[in-house]
Amino acid sequence: MEERDYQELHELREQIGLLKEKLVRQQIISEQAIIGAAQKGISKLNRAGKSTIYLGLFAIVWCTLAFYNMGFSYAFIAFNAIFLAVCVAATIYAHWELMSVDIARGNLVEIAQKLIRFRKIYSKWHFFSVPGLLVWCYFMYRESLVIPEIADAFYIGATIGGVIGAIVGLKKYFTILREADKVLANINDLMKQE
Repeated sequence: MEERDYQELHELREQIGLLKEKLVRQQIISEQAIIGAAQKGISKLNRAGKSTIYLGLFAIVWCTLAFYNMGFSYAFIAFNAIFLAVCVAATIYAHWELMSVDIARGNLVEIAQKLIRFRKIYSKWHFFSVPGLLVWCYFMYRESLVIPEIADAFYIGATIGGVIGAIVGLKKYFTILREADKVLANINDLMKQE
């Protein structure tokens, strides 16, 4: 009877050991899944930033040429190019620290701070962009009055473009903020596990 109890105890210890190993493996897999999700979120944020930067650079060139060909004043063309360049520079500034983030190898506290900074810049962006856009619209309207032959078509095109741009811009704005929040939540989960 004693030998049988000893054998059962030995088997029980082996099962507990196997369960511990399995639990450690599951925890590692869970941690790797969270790291993967967080890195994927960072990549999405970086792709969104790069696409905005490239679109802004294209817009600087295209708008400058288009406004020049339509006969707009040099002052408006310069103001437009500067406004777009500031927007591109602000996007680069917001995304700068996220471009080199590697969740698996980085310090989670520092990465979280970078994300919080990024989110703060994005959430306050409309304090600059909306007033800037209103000033831009006012000067665009004044410029179009000087060229009466294009005014009606220009107003229709600008209104349609403005509405579409606002919808796309707002959707992208809220998507970026949600993605940053998801990555921050993943980082918080990782820090709780450590």
